[in-house]
Amino acid sequence: MAEMAGVLAATETIRRQTGADMLVQDLSAELRVTVDPRQDQPLVLWARHLVKRCAEIDEGLQTLARCLGYAEQGSVNMLALWRLVDEWEATSFFKDSDLRPLRPLLHELRSASLLTTLARRASHSRTQELEEWCGTGWEVFLRLAGDNTAADELPPSMAFLSLAAEHLVKEGRTAEAEHLRRWNRKQAQLRGLAEEMADWQQGESAPPGEPSLHPAYLLIQFEPDGVDPDHFWMSHWRQSDADGWHPIPGETVKRHRSDLPAATDRLVEQAEERWSDLRQPVVIEFILPWELLAEPVEWWHKEADAAVPTPLVMDYTVVLRSFERLRKAAWHRPWNNRWRQLKDRPAESRSHWSPPEQSAFHLERELKDDQQIVCLVLSGPPGTESSRSQQEFVAALRAGIPALLWDRGDFGTAFREAAADILQERGLAGVLERTRRWRDRALALGPEGWHGHVGHHLALLLDDPERLPGPSVPGGGSERAG
Repeated sequence: MAEMAGVLAATETIRRQTGADMLVQDLSAELRVTVDPRQDQPLVLWARHLVKRCAEIDEGLQTLARCLGYAEQGSVNMLALWRLVDEWEATSFFKDSDLRPLRPLLHELRSASLLTTLARRASHSRTQELEEWCGTGWEVFLRLAGDNTAADELPPSMAFLSLAAEHLVKEGRTAEAEHLRRWNRKQAQLRGLAEEMADWQQGESAPPGEPSLHPAYLLIQFEPDGVDPDHFWMSHWRQSDADGWHPIPGETVKRHRSDLPAATDRLVEQAEERWSDLRQPVVIEFILPWELLAEPVEWWHKEADAAVPTPLVMDYTVVLRSFERLRKAAWHRPWNNRWRQLKDRPAESRSHWSPPEQSAFHLERELKDDQQIVCLVLSGPPGTESSRSQQEFVAALRAGIPALLWDRGDFGTAFREAAADILQERGLAGVLERTRRWRDRALALGPEGWHGHVGHHLALLLDDPERLPGPSVPGGGSERAG
């Protein structure tokens, strides 16, 4: 506890009175208790009192570290505090047991992909990604020790030790592996978990099952700056939990419009590094504001600095989503209703082609009169300066139409043929697959020829109200707040 107080007292937040006051306010609000302000006490003494107060409350220390992170996202002291909190939780979980012999054995496990794989398997996929302060096997073990355990299930931290021992055996470090196994067996005996340990080992020896049919998702959102039209706030979420929709937010950063393709390339590379062991396919969803709907984001490059970069559509299913619709809660009821129509009754769902000469008012009226319409083929590309295009797009959003298809080029008959082919499929999977086939035909022509194929210019917006991104993580510094 004294070590936690020392780390806390060394933070820039606590050393400033305004920062300490803000931390107290956040803690009081989240813990719903009164936390004494710093006042004129010596800094270290007040920090020790604060840590002790939080330790007396259920999940109080985790709340302390989380609230510090609001002000010091990613700082050295914040990461150090989280490690100490995890160690405190692990010591409490394995009470009356000495954890110190495990530290040197686990500390040498440092491969991020290996540790993520072991943590995911040990937690039955409840842990999808590791926290940024979990860089060694020791830190992952401590983190998992604080996780909840389902009934009749081996605790994730003990399952992690079992998997770590298997890895050490494969590396020829059998003596170290036996130390881990001996410690684990003793814990199983002390806790009455011998049967759970046997079930775990038997389950792990079974051959791996089929890959999940649920894809992983990388959601990338661009939010207009609101002041400078050439800058956007870029947020992202990763979702790979096959058992539910639990997107993990990444950091929000401000980028110039010209830098968005390169920033996307970096996000995709980072996601692939985290997901190196995943067996399911990956879908990239771009949440775009009106200003960026004309951007061919599907064809932005992956590994752009390589001698031969590849477009995203070569490796991923890429779809668009509407930033304005996500933000406008008043449009969500009709959106949800149309989505249920598309998902539950695809055979009764149909598409509608927007006549170029029709007013936006009458288009919206027709869409709202027919609740079986779930897809609209736009008469022109959105994201331009055309008021007609913007009114048409907004009419579709207000009517709750979840799927929109348009031509970013000017392919006339070729686009109508492609759209008719895509929309003959009533189900979601069929629409995505047929869109991909048209893009594949363009890909087959190579960079020198794909611009002349309609598949290169197809844009599909497919908004699923059941897959909403969570809150974004603020970027570093005070720029966002300002």
